[in-house]
Amino acid sequence: MTTDYEDDESWLDNDAAEPAAAAPADAPTTPPEAEAPPELRFASVYDFVEQHLVYIYARDVNKPGRQWCRQWWAHAEAMSRLESLWRAYEQLRLDPGTGMDVWWLDHADRQMAVLLDTEGPFDGCSAEFDRHDPAAEVLPVALMEEDVLRQIMAGQLTEGN
Repeated sequence: MTTDYEDDESWLDNDAAEPAAAAPADAPTTPPEAEAPPELRFASVYDFVEQHLVYIYARDVNKPGRQWCRQWWAHAEAMSRLESLWRAYEQLRLDPGTGMDVWWLDHADRQMAVLLDTEGPFDGCSAEFDRHDPAAEVLPVALMEEDVLRQIMAGQLTEGN
């Protein structure tokens, strides 16, 4: 036994009965103007850290197990991590749902744990004694002298070249 609706599939697509309207011949072909990007809350990573982060992520950095440098901007890794944190904040603050939760859990907590770690980028510095003495400036490396190996690793040289 079949029902009336089993053979009638018109309910699947309400628009199926109406043909698509053709665009007028004189319709503009240029796309509508793009929306302007939202204005940044902080103009730079410096503003973000100095006007926001130091207040919302306040910690006693003189306790054992925490390290901070008052000259945070003089540490390349710290700058990169804080820039990443700022950019994520600017994007996620616009999400009215879980944006800030994602920022705290996936960005702030993870980055700040590394930044404040005693073996992190501020190793050798002290906020308590206002000491800026990084333990290391760069990772030690031996430069690769073999040009062919460099080209292979960069994908510039493949089999048959």
